[in-house]
Amino acid sequence: MAESIEFSKKVIEAVESKTEWYNSTIIPQISENYRLFHTCVKNLYDLLIKKSLIKPDPYKLDRKISGIKPLDNTQFIDGERTTIIGMRFSEFETMLDWICTYYKFSIDSLKIPEIKKLLDYNNSFIWSSLTPNSTMPNTRGLGQLVMEMKRGGDMLTSSSVNDIVSKIQKTTNEIVRIFKDLTEFQKENYKYKIRKEIILGGKFDQDKAFSSEAEEVAQIKKAFTSAIGKEPFYTQLVEEIAREDQASNRDQLQAAVLEKLAIKEEKKKSNTVQIDTKGMLLDAVHSLCAQSTPLGAVYTKLSENNEVLQSASTSFWGQFIAALKKAFGIKDKPIEYEVTIVEPATNNKRKQRVSFTPFSTDVQKKASFYNSFALKNSIAYKKFQNADEQKLLEFLNKQIADLQKISIILKALDDYFKNNTPIEKRSKIKGLSMELMALKNNMVNTNQRRAEYISYIEEQEQMKKLGLDN
Repeated sequence: MAESIEFSKKVIEAVESKTEWYNSTIIPQISENYRLFHTCVKNLYDLLIKKSLIKPDPYKLDRKISGIKPLDNTQFIDGERTTIIGMRFSEFETMLDWICTYYKFSIDSLKIPEIKKLLDYNNSFIWSSLTPNSTMPNTRGLGQLVMEMKRGGDMLTSSSVNDIVSKIQKTTNEIVRIFKDLTEFQKENYKYKIRKEIILGGKFDQDKAFSSEAEEVAQIKKAFTSAIGKEPFYTQLVEEIAREDQASNRDQLQAAVLEKLAIKEEKKKSNTVQIDTKGMLLDAVHSLCAQSTPLGAVYTKLSENNEVLQSASTSFWGQFIAALKKAFGIKDKPIEYEVTIVEPATNNKRKQRVSFTPFSTDVQKKASFYNSFALKNSIAYKKFQNADEQKLLEFLNKQIADLQKISIILKALDDYFKNNTPIEKRSKIKGLSMELMALKNNMVNTNQRRAEYISYIEEQEQMKKLGLDN
């Protein structure tokens, strides 16, 4: 009996130390992870609205939240997906905002039933398997919308969505890991209260209780309500207490409990591999050189197609006027084409006037510029090596944005030349399909390298906030 009492004292001391450690070290990490979770969900929600894939929730500002409740996950017909997922995802984001703003994370608040509520709510959408084939209605609906956004959007949108979902997966996995450890601790915390308030409480008949495991369970149950209050009586955990006190292998059981309650600080690694973040950016910048070849080919084809179309639309009288202008040094009006621009993200169409010569000249300059730093010992590339990371990232962002605009206009011009050249000369028009595909593939490569850099930097910043930096 004396050994059991001494063990109870050791458990009490260990649990109280670990409670303090949880509240000061681990609980802030939970809060930080939920804030990151909410930020990612909010960004995804805003993107879905921006791309008109869901409708804004008209009841969002009126929604009152008093506690964590399960999200509706009932079936709905496909025709209602935009509205239903819009409202449910809005409710999910609002709840996360409430959790980050008002929920008080602590050992006392995060009991096992509460942890289950939070995990169930996190899994309103199965982030690890966000696919349009999911058997869960919410996950399937959101997965279909995300797939549509990536399929119909530009590369920046697709990359952003992938990055957001990846961060959510990492963050929720970390939350699950912490909650799993915390659940095990809460079991020991429950047993700790029984040891402190009942077994060492003064009114506990220790002689009778320690006569057998069954009797100890009975005595704890008898004193439970008055000593512990309204907490549920978990027979399995009370039986564990009795075994730890009286079983033939109690020494091993007690050692295992104390080992579980020991505070194990993660040692900082001294041999961590240093990632060359500037090297990552330089690789992304250098990948732009691949655009030189398709842009050069595009410029040549554009010039030839323009000549075909201009010659086809010039009558004899027009040629005579052109000759007079040339003789007297009168400049021709700039060539403009009114093309149909198709926005990749929404498929919306709009008219735009393109000044041909300035645009084609820009294409030629881009091709020459990217070729200028193809060799890593070139003067142009050395300038990049001497630039800081922020300047490199800004340069990369601008180039990707420029290339996307150029590609959209090139597609529109390609369609214009094919559709507006007289039939008898249409065979002379050279299509841009191969070059456009090459431009797109090269942009995917560059954008992926940039996304890897951004993701790594953000991950390092997040780890610093969580106190996990090396």
